[in-house]
Amino acid sequence: MRIRTCRIGVLFSGAILGTHLGGCASSCNVSTQHCMNDEVNVDEYRMILDQIYDSDQKFRTAISWGTTDQTELDRLDALSDDEQLSEYARRNREGVALDPDLEKELWEKQIAIDRSNTKQLMDLVKRFGWPTEELLGEGTPSMVPVLIHMQMEDSDWVLPVLHREVLDGRMPPKPYAMIYDRKQHHEGKRQIYGMMQAFDSKTGSVLAPAIVDIDETNIARSKIGLDPLEEYRITDEATAAGN
Repeated sequence: MRIRTCRIGVLFSGAILGTHLGGCASSCNVSTQHCMNDEVNVDEYRMILDQIYDSDQKFRTAISWGTTDQTELDRLDALSDDEQLSEYARRNREGVALDPDLEKELWEKQIAIDRSNTKQLMDLVKRFGWPTEELLGEGTPSMVPVLIHMQMEDSDWVLPVLHREVLDGRMPPKPYAMIYDRKQHHEGKRQIYGMMQAFDSKTGSVLAPAIVDIDETNIARSKIGLDPLEEYRITDEATAAGN
């Protein structure tokens, strides 16, 4: 995923969401269809998603590259994906990083943005369904990075909402499974769907997911619409929780 430079924008409050996007009529069945497209102000919805998408990288980009110099960030953003990976590896080897106090300050600001983004996104999802191109048109920004960057304590209330979106066919299953397994890993538990891979620093390769029972994993995957897992490592409970 490319490291993006973000434009600065004002996040929309819940009150503005209610004013501009409109609400579901009392007859709208939120458990099956949410509001229909003609009840959603698509332009406003897309503008809010753009704001969320950009702010997801507000300070993360500077932290990742180890610089707040905008000219340098623009130069880095213009590199190809392969060039970015090479440059990122070089900076890591050479220890390029922000001043620790500044980095801490920026992370605190970014985490506050992440929590706000999670709340705003999930408010939209609960009212209108997961934002897809079918609902909002071609070029709808992906909200998967927002899910990846949410605070783990928020996943307790986010995951049940996403699970319903997946079961009702409004959200692809892979992001949900990824966030679920990430939460399991964070809590020292084994993954269920086989979405977490480990990096072998000795060989420089990405290892297949470590699972305990392939039948159990594939049953869980089939329930949310994922294909069977083809590449995996069978391991014991303790090892699987750490990989």
